[in-house]
Amino acid sequence: MKNLVLLFSIGGIALMWVSRNSVTFNICNQIDYSCRTTLDKIENICFFFPFLFVFSVITYLMPARVFKSWWKFARVATPLILLGSWVISLGLHHSPGGFFNMDNNFDLLGLMIMYVIFVVGSLIQIWRGYQ
Repeated sequence: MKNLVLLFSIGGIALMWVSRNSVTFNICNQIDYSCRTTLDKIENICFFFPFLFVFSVITYLMPARVFKSWWKFARVATPLILLGSWVISLGLHHSPGGFFNMDNNFDLLGLMIMYVIFVVGSLIQIWRGYQ
């Protein structure tokens, strides 16, 4: 399972990198707004994968009981965060821009809260794995 989680996180980081450099890789043209917008949404969803990668590397080097303790939390948190990131990237909850473009700030705040919960929860689970 350790290898699978590590490969999944590396694949997500690769997808984020390709989405970010879509014009460089000739996936989208510079003037193709709809293609770049779609890949920007994929990139925004994939921002979570570096967090998953860091904790999978940390727990990869630790005893199996620590990884299992962390994975009990991460296997629930990861799909929820990816789903939440996807819902936020759809932009269905507000009109683009909003009042003084504040909606984008609330989107960022929502993502940051999810990421902080993941980091703190992961650290707690890793610590509990050593108990």
